[in-house]
Amino acid sequence: MKIATSLIAALFLASAATAVMPDDPAKIDTCTKPGVVALTFDDGPGMYNDQLLALLAKKNVKATFFVLGSMIAANAQQAGALKKILAGGHQLASHTYSHGNLDAMTEDAMRLEISKTSDIMFQHAGVRPAYMRAPEGRCAAACTKVMEGLGLVISHWNVDTNDWRFKDLAPATAADKSMEEINKVIIQDSNPATDSFILLEHEIHKFSVDLVAERVIDTITAKGYKFVTMEECVGKPSYLTGSVVPPVVPPTTNTTGPAVPPTTGPVVPPSAGVTTGAPQKTSSGPIVPTITTGNKGANSAGLVRAGAWAMGVAAAVGFAML
Repeated sequence: MKIATSLIAALFLASAATAVMPDDPAKIDTCTKPGVVALTFDDGPGMYNDQLLALLAKKNVKATFFVLGSMIAANAQQAGALKKILAGGHQLASHTYSHGNLDAMTEDAMRLEISKTSDIMFQHAGVRPAYMRAPEGRCAAACTKVMEGLGLVISHWNVDTNDWRFKDLAPATAADKSMEEINKVIIQDSNPATDSFILLEHEIHKFSVDLVAERVIDTITAKGYKFVTMEECVGKPSYLTGSVVPPVVPPTTNTTGPAVPPTTGPVVPPSAGVTTGAPQKTSSGPIVPTITTGNKGANSAGLVRAGAWAMGVAAAVGFAML
């Protein structure tokens, strides 16, 4: 399967000056409990996704895939990977549409990056992700305000394979280089009784899928950590109101009644031709409007803001863009 050369080139030009890891509580870079590692893969779904899913199944590891809307749109096979990811028990999340620098965009442009990705994910997989990761980790104050306003979890990381830096080296050398931070930060200097990690890797580099992923899993498992999805790491549901698949982690039961699902609220209708199952019951609230993207007739379902996670009740909001 061929991936557009221009898209791949744009990804790595954008990655040439990776942002400094922020010390910002709005940007989640560790889990809420010790002894776990959230294994995350950016920039897909890529041409090695089937191979990666097979490895994760063999190792019984659940991961989180921060996907690009533009990659999903590239061809049908990549779009079909979304359902395979969900079928494997993994979590889908947003890495924006174009992999552009959100801090260089207007607020409306940021929202469009999210809404286009959400719409295409809903079309092909029936989910609207509640977790996002900014390209290069760039999400300053204005971006943070927009993402929180959309009810999204801004997902960062605290350990990095840096695999993109080594893509031009011989595969074995690149794999060794990619393991350096993992070995130092997790294997040498951490304690599963007190520490947790969100680990960044990319699924679009062949050597990273061929040689790094299994080493990461085996080494970290031997250290005594358990691999989890971002939902289990953070404790907030994977998907926004209107999604029609169950959460990766089963909802907890409250003290007064049955389990409270994370997807209460208005139903966002699926795109034509997509089989999503029976619609969910709605609670009182506004109708979710569509967004006009600037192309005549090109409307997309508005994002729904998820709020009041701890109570298990989502507040739905709509926004309109010129």
